[in-house]
Amino acid sequence: MIFNQQGLLDIDRMLADVPSFQQIMADRVVTDDELHRQSDKVIGLLHQVEDRFNDEDKSLIMQLFAETNVLSAIYRYYELQNLE
Repeated sequence: MIFNQQGLLDIDRMLADVPSFQQIMADRVVTDDELHRQSDKVIGLLHQVEDRFNDEDKSLIMQLFAETNVLSAIYRYYELQNLE
């Protein structure tokens, strides 16, 4: 589910399976409104995590969330630096 057959994180498949990503990318244009709605969705999910899990679980989830965003950011940076 999280990893592909080679044991690698399967982010592309995960994104492709998420209805919100499919909707946003259907016209290949990301609007301000879509960014705002997706931000609200993520914030809502984070509030659910905050309400549902104990402090230890929340710490692990937040670490995962932070490190996933680091990975995303460095992938973008890596792609940009290779265009130069």
